[in-house]
Amino acid sequence: MRKLKTFTYRIPYLRNRAWLPPALLLLALSSVFLFATNHRGYFNRGGTHSEMSAKNLAIAENLSPEHHFLMFTSQTLDADGRHTYEVYNRFPIGSYALIKLAILPFGDDLSTKIYAARILTMLCFAAAAVLAYLSLRRIAASRWIALTAAPLAFSSAYCLYYIDAISGESVIDLFAVMLVFHGMVIFEQEGRFRQLIIKACAALLLGWHVYALLLPFSAFGLMREIIKARPHISTPSSALYQLQHAARALTRNRYSTLGVVALLFGISMLTFNFTNEYWALNRETPLTELPSFKAMIKRIGVGPPRHTEYLSWPAFPERQFYRIGIMSLPYKFSPAFVEQYMDAPPQLFVRLGIAVFGASLIGLLFIRRHKILLACLAMSGFCWALPMRYNVAYPWHSHEAIFYIGVTLTLFSLVLLYLRRLSGERFVTALSVAALLIFVLSALRMSQLNNLYRPDKFNKAAIADFQSIRDMTDGKSIQVNSKIRGHGRRMIDYYLTGRTITYTYRAGLSAARPPDFVATDMRAGGIASLTPQNQMLFLYEWDAYHRYINESIEQAGEPLIRSPFDVYIVDNVMIYVKDACRENEINEKFFLALYPSDKNDLPGYRRQHGFENLDFHFEEQSVWLGKRCIAVASIPEYDITRIYTGQYIKRADGSFEHLWEGEFRPTGTAN
Repeated sequence: MRKLKTFTYRIPYLRNRAWLPPALLLLALSSVFLFATNHRGYFNRGGTHSEMSAKNLAIAENLSPEHHFLMFTSQTLDADGRHTYEVYNRFPIGSYALIKLAILPFGDDLSTKIYAARILTMLCFAAAAVLAYLSLRRIAASRWIALTAAPLAFSSAYCLYYIDAISGESVIDLFAVMLVFHGMVIFEQEGRFRQLIIKACAALLLGWHVYALLLPFSAFGLMREIIKARPHISTPSSALYQLQHAARALTRNRYSTLGVVALLFGISMLTFNFTNEYWALNRETPLTELPSFKAMIKRIGVGPPRHTEYLSWPAFPERQFYRIGIMSLPYKFSPAFVEQYMDAPPQLFVRLGIAVFGASLIGLLFIRRHKILLACLAMSGFCWALPMRYNVAYPWHSHEAIFYIGVTLTLFSLVLLYLRRLSGERFVTALSVAALLIFVLSALRMSQLNNLYRPDKFNKAAIADFQSIRDMTDGKSIQVNSKIRGHGRRMIDYYLTGRTITYTYRAGLSAARPPDFVATDMRAGGIASLTPQNQMLFLYEWDAYHRYINESIEQAGEPLIRSPFDVYIVDNVMIYVKDACRENEINEKFFLALYPSDKNDLPGYRRQHGFENLDFHFEEQSVWLGKRCIAVASIPEYDITRIYTGQYIKRADGSFEHLWEGEFRPTGTAN
């Protein structure tokens, strides 16, 4: 009997395993979504992360043809009763349009919109990591080197902390940088110039940091082409020809074309933005006086600087190298993160940053291919930081640190190339598995940190309250505290988009038309709230609230403290009143210390001090009633034996000076 032949068919993609590294990378990146918790549908109580997220969501919400696609956070009433806008029109419109598309399907659901926008930024983060992997795979000619370097670089504390920050200035911009770098790699290897131009323009729509890669790449590439052409000119008498040849290289070279196209595209976007702003401001403001233009030139150092202690040359590079040092460590092995070192970063991490940056530049001397690409990548952070020093220097702009990722990507790639030469591909493959595990553990640790500060109960109540206020105030004007129990002004900008908002009294606003409503976190005992179901924030008609405050002051009789601000107590509410006050009288902080008869009434962390500290800024708790400036502060309902209050300024040496002060022993303050 004839023996049948057996055939074994080996599936190609199983044989060469080309699919395995990207699959492992995607699996590791999915951990950031897996560890995402419900708090991503809310803002945290404060800090750069939430302030930045709320600001950008408010801009995206306001982006519409009705306002000629003007980018602004809020509408306010000026002294003449006209609408004015707090504009942020100096940024590319693409990132905000992308956020707008992500939140558009969810109507008026505030929490779901926040969650959708965060998912968008996490997708951009994952896409940036994938693009970094694809670029390094081409440069190193090794999937495993790319699979090791990319997760290690993207597992830093700064990257994971801002992974869900809703901002065109951080993660979305990082995606744009990685997109254009991928285009640069393909152009260098395959000469595909058109795809680079398309990626460059698409990336510039999302963020300005792209210039930190494009312009050095154009300059270095052009210099290389001119130098390459020189050996063909053999005789010294051909100097004129050399000059003509250099001029032709300058005008016809693809690198110079790339630089010119990028600059023209950016100028056209700014022209679009400034034209919109000019029309929004009633075509009365010259270009140099447009708020966005003034903010833009301020960022490059035109005009008097603020916080000069961070701009000096010893302090500025120190902080940048500190950021590089933290960027070079996966969060699993780095110290507990936030940028808590406002004044003096720890020297250990500064030295680590110097070593990492120096090693990445020195390592470029020992490679044969793609020196320009890796040099531009490694230097891109400083190519942005140096001209933008007046923006990057400040500790509260710590999101700028993620653009030093080029340094770590370069260094990790160079080190892995060297290790492969010493130990072979299998060793690098083992390292890639460790790198993926480190990324997952770092993401888990950051998720645990976020969960520690997850105020779910607080946020659910706040969003429900704002949701009901939105339903009653659509298209209306509303006066609101700039901070309501931890919700900063930027968050309120988002919660109340579409309303005209007055945040605080200013002397020049006394002639403006009163708002329709007032929102406050204090229940007014003498009038009915329009939102009785609310837990934290209550809405009143303006006229009724105005009458209540005036009647309360009259009912109180003589003030308990006579000072620049007269102080009254009515229904567990302290009222600070000054007639016809000037703006400089409300700039300094108010202090308010409450001493209870029983210290056990105090929160646990306050019992050791024996009093409750309720210090506030005027704009946080102010109301505007005609020409009078008034601040209101709720006090607890336990028995209070002594109240000490006033205003103070903090001097540069850390000491305090009281501008005015007073104390009294209230009676009947408890209900």
